[in-house]
Amino acid sequence: MKRLSREINIFSMSALDLFASAMGAFILLTVILFPYYLKNSEIVEKMSALRGELEQTQAALAETEQKLQKCEAQRQQCESQRAQQQERIASLEQQLQQSQAQDSQQQEKIAGLEQQLQKCQAQKGHLQGQVNALQQDLNNCHDRLKTTFLAVVIEWSEEHQDIDLHVIDPDGQEFYFSKNNRNSSDFPSTRAELSVDTINGPGVEIWENPQAKQGAYKVYANLFSRRGNNNNPVVRSKIYYRDGFKALPNMTLRKEKTKKLIATIEVNAEGEVSVR
Repeated sequence: MKRLSREINIFSMSALDLFASAMGAFILLTVILFPYYLKNSEIVEKMSALRGELEQTQAALAETEQKLQKCEAQRQQCESQRAQQQERIASLEQQLQQSQAQDSQQQEKIAGLEQQLQKCQAQKGHLQGQVNALQQDLNNCHDRLKTTFLAVVIEWSEEHQDIDLHVIDPDGQEFYFSKNNRNSSDFPSTRAELSVDTINGPGVEIWENPQAKQGAYKVYANLFSRRGNNNNPVVRSKIYYRDGFKALPNMTLRKEKTKKLIATIEVNAEGEVSVR
């Protein structure tokens, strides 16, 4: 019995030694590896920080990818717009070419029209000269229309008798047989004259003025001589002028060498003639 107890004690001490040795080894290893445990903690912290940064970077990367997708969509949209703009530019260039062609045609037309305009201006100048000449002629005609010729004619049917025509113009110049002014010798300021003078009846006497001035013309008849014919002659008279003629009242002459007023002829500023 004592032997069995002794064996148990011996085994117990060995276990304790073993445990003590193991404990020493463990402590020794712990002391050796302790710096490495500290380093692993820093690494863990760094890894944690890196994980945080990685997560942030991944979030930023995701955001960047979203932005990139948006940019890609915008790029595609811009490409589409660019294509449309290029098509529009091509269309505008075609329109520009057409416009330039039309402009060239218009320039040619303008050049032709300018030549026509120059010709028209030359014709206008020529026509203006003609118009001025015609206007001058018109003014001359108008001035002429303001004047009138005047012719006084008397006639009688009694034989042998001599009746004289007397006309006094607005200047007081008296025309009759001895002052007929046929050579402008009696009244140089006028072209009027007693152009026809009959001394034996039946007869005619004529006084005429190619350009009668404005004023009153007095017409007289004078029985210069009966020449043996005692009948009282009847004088018939007419005046001729620009607008026609007028018959003057008949006049019966009873006294010799006595002027008798047949009529007064009025010529106005427009060349119109009236009788009173």
